[in-house]
Amino acid sequence: MTEDRRNIALTPHFKLSEFLRKEDPMPAAGVLQNIERLANRLQVIREVFNRPILINSGYRSKAHNQAVGGASHSQHLDGLAADIVVAGVPAKTVQQFLQNWSGGMGCYQYYTHLDIRPEKARWT
Repeated sequence: MTEDRRNIALTPHFKLSEFLRKEDPMPAAGVLQNIERLANRLQVIREVFNRPILINSGYRSKAHNQAVGGASHSQHLDGLAADIVVAGVPAKTVQQFLQNWSGGMGCYQYYTHLDIRPEKARWT
């Protein structure tokens, strides 16, 4: 796909390109729909904190997921997950705020993994 397609706005503060790596092919339509759903959930967090959100890792191709040692059934593979940092806010503060997040949340020292799986899951 063209670079223009990657730069499409999903929400007022997130572009598709923030969830993709340049070297990966454009994901399938279903994955793109998942990324848009995820972006809408992250948009709410962006508005509450009123600070930019950096996406360290969004959608991962199978090859990229294997290269980074991701779980074989990672939510990243389906465009359902993002590892985020809220600018200027400690990860622990973000995690405490999101304690009622309805999907998956991985709590790490410098970032937070969020996914939109149908059930609540937590890990550190």
